[in-house]
Parts: sequence; C-alpha cells; structure tokens
Amino acid sequence: MIHLTGTDGQHAVLHDLGGSGPPLLLTHGNSLNTGMWATVVPHLQNGFHCWGLDFRGHGSARTQHDDMSVERSHFVDEVLAATDALGGGPLLAAGHSLGASSLVLAELAQPGTYQGLWLYEPLLAPAGSPRPDIDHPLVQASRRRRIDFSTVDEAYERFVSKLPFSACEPAAVRAYVELGTYSLGDGAVRLSCSGDTEARIYVTGRPIEYTKLSTVRCPAVVARGGSLAAKRNDIPPKLAQPIAEALGNGRLKTFTELGHFGPMENGEAIAQDIRAHLEPLIAA
Repeated sequence: MIHLTGTDGQHAVLHDLGGSGPPLLLTHGNSLNTGMWATVVPHLQNGFHCWGLDFRGHGSARTQHDDMSVERSHFVDEVLAATDALGGGPLLAAGHSLGASSLVLAELAQPGTYQGLWLYEPLLAPAGSPRPDIDHPLVQASRRRRIDFSTVDEAYERFVSKLPFSACEPAAVRAYVELGTYSLGDGAVRLSCSGDTEARIYVTGRPIEYTKLSTVRCPAVVARGGSLAAKRNDIPPKLAQPIAEALGNGRLKTFTELGHFGPMENGEAIAQDIRAHLEPLIAA
C-alpha cells in the first residue's frame, strides 16, 4: 500500500492490485472502497497493471482526526496524487460515481492528465441543480446506517441480504466488507466509512456548468445502468447522457441489466467494456 498524505494530514491509500501492462487507476464511489472492483480486476490483469485508490475515510484510508474535511476538492487532489505516484500522466483510469466525478474534475484541473477515462455514472449535477441538504433521503439514510458488527461475517451477511448489495456478486461484496472494516477487538468490526462521512460527502456535491466539460478531450466512456435496474435512484443514470454529450470526446454506454453498483454486479461485463475502450488507446 502507498499512503498519500494530504495537506490537512488526512490520507488516501493506493493499492497494487497486480497485472501486466500500463497502469490503470481504479476509483470508487461514496462509502465504498477498492474492494468494489474485486470481480472486475481479474479480467483486466492480463492487459493492465491495476491500482485501486481508497479515498480518505474509506477502506484502508482510515480517518486521521475527527474533523476530516470531505470537500470534493480533496478527492480531486487524491486522484492527482495517485496519478503522480504512478508516474504521472497521461494515465488510463476508470471510476465509479464519486470516483468517476473526481477523475473528470482532475482532468479539468490539469488537462492532459488522462489518456482515456471509463466512467460509471459520474455524479456531476448541472448548474442550477439544488444541492442535497441534511433532510435529503440519501443523507438521512446514510446517517442511519449501521457501522458496528460482531464479526466480518455478520457484516457481509447483512449487506448481501438486501439491496443494493443483494444484486451484486458475492465476491465483490465480500471484498468491499473485508477492506472496508477494521477490528474493534474480540472479532468485532466497524465500517471505515461512517454514515456521517457518507452523508457529508453527499452534501458537499457542487453543481457544475456543463459547458466546461467540453475541455475534457481525452476519449471517455460514460456508462450507466438501465432504467429498470436503477429505479431505486434514477438520478445517476439520467445524468450520464448529458455528461457524455458535454464532454469533449465522450460516448454513452448503457448496461440495461445493471444498476448504480454496476461494477459490483457483473465484473466480467464491466471489464470487457473497459478493455474495449482503453486497449485501442494503448496501441495508438
């Protein structure tokens, strides 16, 4: 693991996931961690050297002090720090939700950082959209989330027993739980990402003027789940098409059978699409 320490003392963690070929950076969504890519990575390793980034307060990147800031700029800084740790750009990258948004914002901040991007339901609301407040259902649900469990197995069984994780591949859920908990002693564990951290990240989302996205000129796939699979939260898939159209070189891809947690639901299908998009860029 490579620890990437920010100016405020918090840190992100970069995991070497193995493989051969050019480096491929993988970033995760809010409350998740590198483990979410567990069933994707095996299908990428014979073409890419995969690296997973845990954002501050997630997975192995445990909170260093209680007043941790979760302003979105920190996640962008961590993406850029991970890119530098892998030798700098132009780099290949794939991200989910918060992680996908952070990759786009990083390329906006430093054009030319990425050679190609594969983005699953990036959460970039258009200018004029209301920001979630403390009464938003997602924020309230996050704050109610249970974080302590008697064992890792209990945590896994609870997550996999209900949506959205019941629609995911068990190995992906298991990897997320194992990387996303730490010991409290006597077998008990606690989630690294607290409900409060998850909720505050939702609240810090800032709408963006989509005309700015035209300056992101590296080839980018914006992937989304199908409307039926995503009916529990249809905002992320609805944003995918306008984002793809606004990017300087974007293309929309729809996985009709998948939901917002698509990379955890069908790792092989996701890996195939990542390869189809990024491998031609390596040869170019």
